[in-house]
Amino acid sequence: MSELSHDPEVLIQHYLEDRLTEDEAALLLELLQKPALGEADPLHEKLLHQLSMDAMLREVKAAASTSTGPVILPAAPSAKTKARFSFTTLTSVAAVAACITLALTWLFVFTRQLPSMADAEDTTAAVAVLSRGVNLEWQGESHTPGSPLSPGWLRLESGLAQIEFYQGARVTLEGPAAFRLVSSSQAYCTAGKLSVHVPPQAKGFRIDTPKGTIVDLGTDFGLDLNVPTAELHVFKGEVELHATGAAMKPLYEGQGMTLGDENQAFTANQAAFASLNTVDERTAESQRLAFESWLSSRPEWNNEASLQMRLDFQDPVGTRSLRNHAVKAPQVPAGSIVGCDWTEGRWPGKRALEFRNVSDRVRLSIPGEHEAITLCAWVRVHGLDRPFNSLFMAEGYADGAIHWQITRDGKLRLGIAGRDGHPSRDHDTPALFKPERFGQWMHLATVIDPVAKEIRHYLNGEEVARVPWLHVFPVRPGLADLGNWNDGGRSDRVAIRNFSGTMDEFMLFSRVLTEQEIAKLAR
Repeated sequence: MSELSHDPEVLIQHYLEDRLTEDEAALLLELLQKPALGEADPLHEKLLHQLSMDAMLREVKAAASTSTGPVILPAAPSAKTKARFSFTTLTSVAAVAACITLALTWLFVFTRQLPSMADAEDTTAAVAVLSRGVNLEWQGESHTPGSPLSPGWLRLESGLAQIEFYQGARVTLEGPAAFRLVSSSQAYCTAGKLSVHVPPQAKGFRIDTPKGTIVDLGTDFGLDLNVPTAELHVFKGEVELHATGAAMKPLYEGQGMTLGDENQAFTANQAAFASLNTVDERTAESQRLAFESWLSSRPEWNNEASLQMRLDFQDPVGTRSLRNHAVKAPQVPAGSIVGCDWTEGRWPGKRALEFRNVSDRVRLSIPGEHEAITLCAWVRVHGLDRPFNSLFMAEGYADGAIHWQITRDGKLRLGIAGRDGHPSRDHDTPALFKPERFGQWMHLATVIDPVAKEIRHYLNGEEVARVPWLHVFPVRPGLADLGNWNDGGRSDRVAIRNFSGTMDEFMLFSRVLTEQEIAKLAR
């Protein structure tokens, strides 16, 4: 009689080979019912894997043994086969096998559903991206550099907008302009001045106008619809002009043509249109002025009486703390940096911290309780990898603690922990942070207003949600993390809620900021 084996791998092998003894069967059943705690690869998963492999090997063997007809699995063991264990043990193992078979069936059905699950992945209608912009003033919906653009109208009152179509064409639009995106290779323009670069990959890019259509054959050209006659200038390569009521005319480098009732030729003038260098120069100048304006506004905010904390992230690179610039709150200490790396902020010369790993955070302490609070931050979201992505979260979650975060489905959330018998409650916006917004600098603000009994959320200076605050009581920032969370030692394992992105300014006020003040901070 063979010696009883206690090795789970051997027991599984004996079971698959139909030579499991009664004692081994009893031991295997016991191990299956009581898996080892903390084991990296539980026994039931090993058995499931081995059964799956065994089934596949049987199919391969059966297929190899016959040249035609369906695959036939080996027959069940003969009744003459000597039983090596009791009927009770056999039924127990059979029950376990039935459960595993059910699991295999579920696994098979689940994997068959994977393609349909993949079909439900996020989609986008965008056909271009606003790659850069200088002094942009929009009529109607506004767009910031980095924004994907879906088919529809862009109405630019002033400024320069550089649009890169997904097929490769680049359009530099000068306001005032009315420009409609049709597809990744087509646009329609009724007003404006624009220059177009079309690489070989985007050959055939076309722009329709009320006075005709321009089809590019791989070139650079300019189009001015703000002059009475409307002018087409070809800087390089060849384009086709399909003027309304006239035959197609090819135009080559250096040639120009009016788009009026009578097409008149002239010499193209590239200097009259914004070039790539012009956009670069104006962008750099615009960023410099914006940075200088921000620097000059710092004393005004630093001396605000209600300001409890202002981190401007302009601390020396390499330091592991962030100075609190709130002049009237000397009791609030500097923030302590854990993990985060220094990086560039909104403008050249503006510093920021990047939050990437589960350890990254800035440790804060804001003592006291407050009837009203306004939270503000400039952030750039890289992704929403977790159910809850922390912006500012008090340690633990009790007695009026506040949790400011972004949910996985893109909602800006302010959670207020219950106190004095009142329950905890979340106050959410609609979904704001979709993949199209990732990588863009955004100003976020949330107001706790005890007088109006509501929570108000703002994105880039505009209100996006107001939610009733049902139970008004003082809230408590206390010990907190910027970009992360600590549960206050309630357990030996903490939920992963770290922020994935960049932050270059954070402010906390102990009063309600007005819409005008928030809009000013968002500029």
